[in-house]
Amino acid sequence: YYEQVVGLVDGGADILMVETIFDTLNAKAALFAIGEYLEHAQVDLPVFVSGTLVDLSGRTLSGQTTEAFYASIRHSKPMCVGLNCALGAK
Repeated sequence: YYEQVVGLVDGGADILMVETIFDTLNAKAALFAIGEYLEHAQVDLPVFVSGTLVDLSGRTLSGQTTEAFYASIRHSKPMCVGLNCALGAK
């Protein structure tokens, strides 16, 4: 994910968004790369995270509740965290 962060920032991105995350490990890998880049480049950009709930129980694909998902990523200090539902609108 580090290379993608470099490309986005070099291209003028002023927000970094990790989106449609259904697997927390992928989110954590992306957030780690963002943190590494921001520290290395000595810049401060807002980070947004959007997770995906995949079933009626309100859990991620890896089985986490929304609370557990947030607990897993809060160390990255995102400016905002959102959730969407893979089941579509009702």
